[in-house]
Amino acid sequence: MPTTVYNIEEIELSDGSSLIIRPLTIKYLKKFLAVIKKADSPEIQSEEEIMEIFSEAAMVCLQQLKPELAEDLDKFEEIIEVPTMMKILELAGGLKLNDPNLGVAGLDGMI
Repeated sequence: MPTTVYNIEEIELSDGSSLIIRPLTIKYLKKFLAVIKKADSPEIQSEEEIMEIFSEAAMVCLQQLKPELAEDLDKFEEIIEVPTMMKILELAGGLKLNDPNLGVAGLDGMI
């Protein structure tokens, strides 16, 4: 019997549908990390810019998890709340904003 090396979690979205979250495959993790790296830029000044980066990163996660939601920013913003987005970033991408070892950890106070 195989051993699972990661956790799978199901969350409910604001429209009542559910989303099963699992870690990203390497293909999508590379895209995710490229987006998150933008947050380290000294040019990022506002909370709105940070939210745009986090939204883009969550949409990368959704390309693997729920592709139809990843293609439409308006639909994404209607269905995904901030705590849900942060949970997606944490579970799928491994991004923990309160982890002091991360470069974007300082952004936690901005949101």
